[in-house]
Amino acid sequence: MPTVDSDNFAGALLATNYLLSLGHRRIGHISGRPDLESARLREAGFRKAMADAGVAVDERLVRVGGFRIESAAGTAAELLALPGRPTAIFAGNDLSAISTMDVARSIGLTVPDDLSVIGFDNVPESALVIPPLTTIMQPLQRMGAEALRLLVDLIGGVERDTHIRLPTELVIRSSCRPYR
Repeated sequence: MPTVDSDNFAGALLATNYLLSLGHRRIGHISGRPDLESARLREAGFRKAMADAGVAVDERLVRVGGFRIESAAGTAAELLALPGRPTAIFAGNDLSAISTMDVARSIGLTVPDDLSVIGFDNVPESALVIPPLTTIMQPLQRMGAEALRLLVDLIGGVERDTHIRLPTELVIRSSCRPYR
């Protein structure tokens, strides 16, 4: 099936490596739906970055959030109630990250002083929340343009690669800080 997507694996590496560079080692991951390749690749990138850094993944800190605000809120509440709660959370998408920030605030934690949070997608809301969310940007406009070019080429009978994977980029805002 012809597809245009972003490099979910590399984006997750970027996100996790950023948290690791800030000194975090107890990093939680709120994943998306397990039936989605993007969610699987983001979790795989998280695990690879942790392994490359020599940091064991605490499986209690890896939970399915489903890419939805409601389900991510329950997952975030579970993670933040643990006796050895994470110092940072990589959420599989921005909506889950924003939900995590809301849950943290509701239990008296301050982002980023008590908990660093990073998301994935760079949806418009990510720049508007307080504090603004550090995230991984998918080049959505370029993805749309590439999809249109791919469609036109397919209709025109042009032979070409039918899978286009575009790079992601780290957008540093204010929701993460060095671990202390």
